[in-house]
Amino acid sequence: MAEIPASARGLEQTAPSGSETRRACQICGATDLLAGLDLRHQPVGDLILSGAQLDEPETFYPMQLFLCTDCGLCQLGYTVDPAVVYQDFPFVSGTTQTATRHLQDLAHSLVGRLDLGADSFAVDIGSNDGTLLAGYQPTGVRVLGVDPAAIPVRVAQERGIPTWHAFFNKDTAGLVVREYGQADAISAAGCFAHIADLAGLMHGVQTLLKPGGIFCSDNQYWLDILQREHYDNVFHQHLRNYSMRPLARLFDDYGMEIFDVERSEVYGGSIRVFTGWKGEHEISPRVGDLIAVEDEAQLYALDTFARFAATIEAKKQRVFDAVYSHVREGRKVIGIGAPAKASTVCNYCGLGSDMIDYITEINPLRVGKHLPGVHIPIVDEQWMFDDPEPATAALLFAWNYYDEVVPKLRAKGWHGELIEP
Repeated sequence: MAEIPASARGLEQTAPSGSETRRACQICGATDLLAGLDLRHQPVGDLILSGAQLDEPETFYPMQLFLCTDCGLCQLGYTVDPAVVYQDFPFVSGTTQTATRHLQDLAHSLVGRLDLGADSFAVDIGSNDGTLLAGYQPTGVRVLGVDPAAIPVRVAQERGIPTWHAFFNKDTAGLVVREYGQADAISAAGCFAHIADLAGLMHGVQTLLKPGGIFCSDNQYWLDILQREHYDNVFHQHLRNYSMRPLARLFDDYGMEIFDVERSEVYGGSIRVFTGWKGEHEISPRVGDLIAVEDEAQLYALDTFARFAATIEAKKQRVFDAVYSHVREGRKVIGIGAPAKASTVCNYCGLGSDMIDYITEINPLRVGKHLPGVHIPIVDEQWMFDDPEPATAALLFAWNYYDEVVPKLRAKGWHGELIEP
């Protein structure tokens, strides 16, 4: 392949762009933003620490939500430099069967919608370890992943999945077009809300997407986060909490439109949004139906946003009390799963290593490290069964995989109380 332009090089090849306070809407540019839930200053949740780093200084960044009173976007008010957030990104998409099925189902859906085959080309933005792209393999579709984080890119390449170590923007897209041609299908699953340069991403999609093609994003859904009180889905990687009206505004600005949408329980509630060039796809009734659901829930009302903040402040105390009720009686409490949301919960609720003995994990990239800020050790999941003094309770940080994780733990003999944050 040709040399990747400097503006698109992956994190090991480019200088930091800097963290910044965002006091303008990341979609419409409006500056009338309403301050909401404040999770205080926190470390970056995925920057887990080695033992040698525990005595080194840590940087804590603001973590507060703001609502655009113009287009309705909910966003973080502070953007941490992506070169900091993803410098040693210890996440691979295919850790659980649930996530693998969800991602590869998107590939299957795009194959079916576009009748893709060996003459077709699909690109996955933020492709991580290539789990989604592997879903195309039975059809012979040519694929390419683009991801700025070196660790998952290496994993994908070792699996034989073509992957570029780069940021996705207009420069990257132009290089892809020169080498492969335009794409029939472009996906951005779980990362569309994480990319700081949203305009650069959208200009890249404009460059790369073929006429008649589909760009599909898959994101946690702001309506579900709000209604289900999922404050732990707020973390520094997750810059924007998407819903239908601001997404429609975004795509309209780039000559595109939403023509279908699907809801899912994955990640605690997500939306899969299918978009294309205006007028090229029949618009499903599901689009208008979901906008009506949002309006019925008063999702964009200012008092709804304010009530969410008050509700989470009260929930914080309940979570702390649930853990402390065990600790004060001398009983052991552990955590299950160490994603970024575990860092949000522990740092916000004041749960340190004096309250939680350890957190179990199945991702080897995280085992042996410590949760940032609170320094709780992360151990292999097997230890909760081998522990000579088993825990009587566990905070289930990986609650979004409850149906997969909990039956397995019960079958292996762990019968303690589960606390959902």
